[in-house]
Amino acid sequence: MGLADIKTFKNLEDDVISVNRCCACGACIAYCENQAFNVIEIENYTPKFKTDKSVENCLECGYCYYICPQTEPLLDKLREAHLVKDELGNIIDIFAAKTTNAKIKEVGQDGGIVSTILTYLFDTNNIDAAIVSEYDDSFKPIPKIIYSKDDLVKSAGTRYSISSNILPLKDLTQIAEDIISQKKRIYDPDQLRIAFIGTPCQCRAISKMKLLNIKPAHVISIVIGLFCFENFDYDKLMDILKSKTQTNPSDIKKTNIKKNFFVTSKDDSVKEVSIKDLDAAVRNHCHECDEFVGRYSDLSIGASGAPTGYSMILTRTEKGHSLIDSLLATGYIDRFIIPADQISEWQPKKINWLKKMTSLKVKK
Repeated sequence: MGLADIKTFKNLEDDVISVNRCCACGACIAYCENQAFNVIEIENYTPKFKTDKSVENCLECGYCYYICPQTEPLLDKLREAHLVKDELGNIIDIFAAKTTNAKIKEVGQDGGIVSTILTYLFDTNNIDAAIVSEYDDSFKPIPKIIYSKDDLVKSAGTRYSISSNILPLKDLTQIAEDIISQKKRIYDPDQLRIAFIGTPCQCRAISKMKLLNIKPAHVISIVIGLFCFENFDYDKLMDILKSKTQTNPSDIKKTNIKKNFFVTSKDDSVKEVSIKDLDAAVRNHCHECDEFVGRYSDLSIGASGAPTGYSMILTRTEKGHSLIDSLLATGYIDRFIIPADQISEWQPKKINWLKKMTSLKVKK
């Protein structure tokens, strides 16, 4: 590959950002900041050069283009590395489970599996931190680094607007200092062990970074992908919800999708909005996404296809499979017991269901 073939941030602007294909994952910013190049930033979910002078200061290394989840380079190698042969990706096991933790049951959604996995990882000192998403006072999702299981309550539940979950990795030195302040064992920033939870596109970016063996993805010790049918623009979503339910964003307690969109207010009243009424709020990049279950992860988790009160779990790598086995063995989660007359057909039915959901997403 010659120098003329190297794609730069200018190409990223042309091919992805300017045509509204950016998923606002924050990977390009996180990489650039970790190299101390400091020429790009993200504003209103849009990556851009910090100043006019930044254009001149860009080293045009090309990494921001290649790690972007919306670009073609590396995808063939990524599929090969993750043993992806179809729309669902590599699956070691697929089953339903729910948490046994009473506190997580109270605040979690569906089976409470993600919060329980993080609880286990903190309890067993397998991670120093985790990247999650919390809500601010206006019910806007914000990415957050947490350092203990006590911080999990605020991140429970599903997010339907984008949270730039890779962005917090832009300053590993600060993360290490925060961990020291938590009175944990002191690590060199490069020795951090961080659990990453994200949408399929975010997991794809992390996996691209890992494939290239570049910072800051080297500190990600486990990648947990979330089922994702579509994501909404926060401002557009809130405008529609306020119009349909007369509920202010600051008064929303939680939201969830079960065929339609449900809004639970802080007074525990619940209002229903037709999912079709939210079409105008769907982010543009979701219209061309062919991932529903997060193929490029150690394990994938979601409610679709699961019995009520449970979550579906797809283990993809030996690391992810071993982790779930440990949670089951230690009683952190309970596996759904398949009725005897459904055992032979249960998994094939769930796989077909997830393929159907993926197909619907692609068509949509």
